[in-house]
Amino acid sequence: MKVFKSRIFWKIYIINLVVIFTILSVMFVASRVFLPEISQNQYRHVTDKTVLRMRDQILLVVKDIQNLSSYVKEIKHFKTNDFNQLSKGLENIVKISPYIDSGTVFNQKGDVESFYPNDLKKIQNSNLGKRKYFQEALRTKKVYVSDVVSADTGRYILVVSVPVLNRENEVERVVNLSLRIEQNEIFQSVFQSFKIGESGYTFIVDRNGRIISHPDKRQIGEDVSQNSVIKKLMKKQSGYEQVTDTNGIPMIASFEYVPILDWGIVAQVPVEEIYKQYWTFQKSLWTLSVITFILLSIFTALYARQIIIPIRRLYFAVDKVAKGDYHQQINEIDNTEIGQLSHRFNEMIHFIRTSKISLQLKEEQLKEQKEFLRKIIDMNPSYIYAIDREGRFTLVNESFAKLIGTKTHDLLGKTIDEFNFKIMSDLLHVLKRLEKTRTGLVFEEEFRDQEGKIRWVETVELPIFSQNHTLDQILFVSTDITERKQSEELLRKSEKLAVVGELAAGVAHEIRNPLTSLKGFMYLLKEENKGNGKYIEIMESELERINLIVNEFLTLGKPQVMNFQLKDVSVLLKDTITLLKAQATLHNVQVIAEFEPNIPLLECDEHQLKQVFINIIKNAIEAMPEGGNIKIQAKTQENHLVIRVVDQGYGIPKDRLSKLGEPFYSTKEKGTGLGLMVSYKIIEAHNGKIEINSELGKGTDVRIILPIGDSVAS
Repeated sequence: MKVFKSRIFWKIYIINLVVIFTILSVMFVASRVFLPEISQNQYRHVTDKTVLRMRDQILLVVKDIQNLSSYVKEIKHFKTNDFNQLSKGLENIVKISPYIDSGTVFNQKGDVESFYPNDLKKIQNSNLGKRKYFQEALRTKKVYVSDVVSADTGRYILVVSVPVLNRENEVERVVNLSLRIEQNEIFQSVFQSFKIGESGYTFIVDRNGRIISHPDKRQIGEDVSQNSVIKKLMKKQSGYEQVTDTNGIPMIASFEYVPILDWGIVAQVPVEEIYKQYWTFQKSLWTLSVITFILLSIFTALYARQIIIPIRRLYFAVDKVAKGDYHQQINEIDNTEIGQLSHRFNEMIHFIRTSKISLQLKEEQLKEQKEFLRKIIDMNPSYIYAIDREGRFTLVNESFAKLIGTKTHDLLGKTIDEFNFKIMSDLLHVLKRLEKTRTGLVFEEEFRDQEGKIRWVETVELPIFSQNHTLDQILFVSTDITERKQSEELLRKSEKLAVVGELAAGVAHEIRNPLTSLKGFMYLLKEENKGNGKYIEIMESELERINLIVNEFLTLGKPQVMNFQLKDVSVLLKDTITLLKAQATLHNVQVIAEFEPNIPLLECDEHQLKQVFINIIKNAIEAMPEGGNIKIQAKTQENHLVIRVVDQGYGIPKDRLSKLGEPFYSTKEKGTGLGLMVSYKIIEAHNGKIEINSELGKGTDVRIILPIGDSVAS
């Protein structure tokens, strides 16, 4: 294993690189997060300090102007109407105040009464009463400082309007003192726009957003009211935020509102200049980080290689052990954890060699035992299977797999509901009962094998508990008792038949004596009553049939020889209907006969077959106590003759159909069940069968199916 193909090498190397990269990333993130804010805070401190200093200077100028206004109100020159005196007063003020460059005197109507200096001569005799500063002073009777005004001379000025009041406290005239913003050196020195850094500067705006002071004198008087900072100043707000100046350059600005004059002071620095040091630091950090990353990567690779060398030796040894070579030994490496690991490896190899020999012996023994137990389970004729709590098969033997019709490996792991298996419906009940009783149970149950035949089994149900004493699996051992059940059933029927035979023999013996007497007297009546010969013949026929019935009773105890002849079944059915017509009429029953034409002759015992028809039709009549219709059909179907007797009686429950034909079992209150039993026996003697279908409340359909064979058409 080469070093550079080692996963451990690359894992150590990559982890170290990730740590280095993380540290450098944290440094970069920290520098990007905190350094810009630090730089911005440093410049904010400068800009905030600048606007506050300019605000203090403005307040000093305002104080001087207020003192000057008081002086103007008291000076006697402005109490006269003499032009020269008024001019003299204006001249004195201009000379006294460093902030005043010129002045004018308006009367109450706004006419210019006087001016100073002479460059204002052109406004002599002019009316400037519409000027806002004049109107405000006249209206409020207080000193008013104007906004930046563009004078008639083309200059930008600030005007201080001072109302002069008479003794009645009325405005007698207004003295307007003007400060020429661009020319007043004192004003420019006091309100000079301080330079901040390389490109930062300050400027002052009036209440309407016009520039009063700016480092670029060309911008004095410019309307900058749409600037976001100026808008806030016009709303009398102060603060600090990023803006864009008139040249589209992003700036960070501190702004302060001066309430006395409604002026605003703005000190702003370009964003690029604020972050200049930050970007310089970033470049240096990048260079340092790249160099550091390269050096640490080389050191990490060398360190990882030093760790991998002893691991490689251990790896080669383990690889050979994994391939089955248990004779590996590793020489002592060092006293580190890897050295101790190599020592423990040598001990492990020795233990593996000894354990492997022992394990192989036990494995062979276990395999033999497992195969032996598997053979015993599969050879067992009983059905052995186990299921877990989810209903999955965990153990099955060959006998059980054959019963289901599949292979053992196809059953293992499958759920029990995937097969036609009865136990699934009771699984929950079985689990609860076994967890409660913790004992097994023996019971009998039915199964259907792969051919659909019902088989009886006797099942032993045993719980299998886990180590924590919870029910883990259920073991079932089932023994096939179908033959035993069938033998028991045959024995039961044989016992019944034996009793019936004995009873039939006794009854037949007792009936024959009076029957002989009746036959004798019937012969005498026939001789004496020639006119009623037809009825006497029927009575003789019925007495003969009684005699035959007695003989049939004897067949229950002793088989009788049958006399098979070709007969027309439709004729037999008609005779039977005629015989039972009176009983049908008595029960308000209408018999409807539907016989297929040209029914083949049937080789049968006429008297026994007629007895079957009488039994079945009589049962149909007795099943309809409230009357109705009985439909009797006879037709050929393939090689069989099918006789159907369909009634509209109360029907037979499904669970009782299977027991019909057993001796002494009857659905009638006073019935013995011998009639159907004899009928079944007669039809079986004719190689036929009887099928009975019934539905409660709708009636019963009895089908007698007899083979025709080679018959001659009637």
